[in-house]
Amino acid sequence: MTAATHFSLGRALSVWLGQVLSLFGSSLTSFALGVWMYQTTGGVTRFALIMLCAALPGVLLGPVTGALVDRWPLRRVLLLSDLVAGLMTMTLALLLLTGQLRPWHAYITTAIVSMASAFQQPAFAVLVSTVVPPQHLGRANGFIQLGLACAQLGAPLASAALLAVVGLEGILLLDAGTFLLGVLPLFLLRIPERPTSTSVEGPPSLLSLVREGGAYLRGTPGLLALFLFLAGSNFITGVVEVLVTPLVLALADVKALGMLTTAGGVGLLVGSVVMSAWGGPRRQVHGVLLFQLTCGLSLVVVGFGTSLPLLAGVSFAFFFGIPIVNGASQSLLQRIVPIALRGRVFAFSSAITGMMLPLAYAISGPLADLVFEPALRPGGSLVPLFGTLIGTGAGRGIALMFLLAGTLTVLLTGLAALHRPLRVLDERPEGAPPIPTSSEGALP
Repeated sequence: MTAATHFSLGRALSVWLGQVLSLFGSSLTSFALGVWMYQTTGGVTRFALIMLCAALPGVLLGPVTGALVDRWPLRRVLLLSDLVAGLMTMTLALLLLTGQLRPWHAYITTAIVSMASAFQQPAFAVLVSTVVPPQHLGRANGFIQLGLACAQLGAPLASAALLAVVGLEGILLLDAGTFLLGVLPLFLLRIPERPTSTSVEGPPSLLSLVREGGAYLRGTPGLLALFLFLAGSNFITGVVEVLVTPLVLALADVKALGMLTTAGGVGLLVGSVVMSAWGGPRRQVHGVLLFQLTCGLSLVVVGFGTSLPLLAGVSFAFFFGIPIVNGASQSLLQRIVPIALRGRVFAFSSAITGMMLPLAYAISGPLADLVFEPALRPGGSLVPLFGTLIGTGAGRGIALMFLLAGTLTVLLTGLAALHRPLRVLDERPEGAPPIPTSSEGALP
């Protein structure tokens, strides 16, 4: 490995550490703000609206933000997105300290932070692919998954403890401090730039940039198939997130739920560590399909299992595979997508997969309450078909949903493996040029 490679990896690690600290601070605020919202309003609907404000704007803006990321300098995009998010945190802190904070303030600031994140995520993915050599992309994305896992596991516990000591005001100020740490490497380090789309008439319009990204996806059917496969997988993960709590509480108590949640968290952490050390298989598509298959088989076992130790092992296995699937798929995108198109393609990927979670959240509860649970109670319509297989009574309808979700995951994985454009996606030359558009020639 050359000295330049070491320098690139060091720069990437510095920016990664700053972004992880910033993400951890944001996760502290997200948890504490949710607690404040519920305690202030006493309503689950208003609490859920915070989650919607955090997810929906970024999904809707994805294609546009990706085009802007490809047009603007990376340093500018990352700095502005971090500074906007930090400014919103300081605004909340000021409103809270002056006694003027209201729920609608939280909705607006959360939505703005979501918009900033829609710029930050593809920009950071492009940055990683710019400064990290292709052979180390898997490990770099493993480090990113490790940072996400640490934030997901540690932030709720830390936020709950800090609420009792410093309150929401202290957490907001701490979050603002982490934003400063996040932007510091961006000020100090030289961020390499990429070639951007230009023409003899001048910079292309925003609409033409968005269309160019769509044309590239249409011209790369394997990549589009990968996006759709990951979207389906993300939908199933959203279903699992909604249904795991009522399933476990139908079998045991809150203590057991905590044990299973901890097992899943440990699986997520271990999977992230493995991905950061291993980097995934040489054929990243194989890693995506193999570990997604593992996740599907885990869900099938949940449908049949009632033993808590067994469910804890399944929870570990399911979440162990997620960072490897995410890291391998991100590495694949970073390696094969032309650099001038990466912001748009990464943003399209985030939008397509991100919209699945709100959809899963919206339909899982009604399906469980109105369809599957009544159907597997004594005398229910599905008892003759599934009753002897998975049992009847409280929670068995949800268990059937897990069984169906796992079976669907296995089927989707099998179809994806049989789809040749996806199966050979790893064989596409690095940075292969897109199909030229009418306004521009092929990009480098």
